[in-house]
Amino acid sequence: MKTLSLLFVALLIVALPAQSPENLKNAPKNYEKALKSGNAGMVESAIFHSLKFMLFYPQEDAAKLKKQITRLVKEGETRSIRYKAYLASQFLNNPDLLATIEKEDYKDADQFFKILGDTLQENVLVSK
Repeated sequence: MKTLSLLFVALLIVALPAQSPENLKNAPKNYEKALKSGNAGMVESAIFHSLKFMLFYPQEDAAKLKKQITRLVKEGETRSIRYKAYLASQFLNNPDLLATIEKEDYKDADQFFKILGDTLQENVLVSK
């Protein structure tokens, strides 16, 4: 049953681009559920998709997602989860920084997090 639930959440994540009002309304709850998953790959994917969701739909209420991602910075199961959650939280807590990310249909999560890391590094160096 747990595997079926995880598969359902994954399918909802993939279906988000359909952009129906119901999908937009339910997306934060689905991502939040995936962020709490015991599967590290699912959590990493949920961080990626949650940040993309907030990038494309900043008007949607995502306070619980931000809280979950911030929690993962310290409590993530793996270093990779903690690192990706850290990068995501830096952008989520700084809307001006988030606005520097181009709105594209990012497919490769690793490439997306590299862009985030590079952007964060550039902004830290510029601010010094």
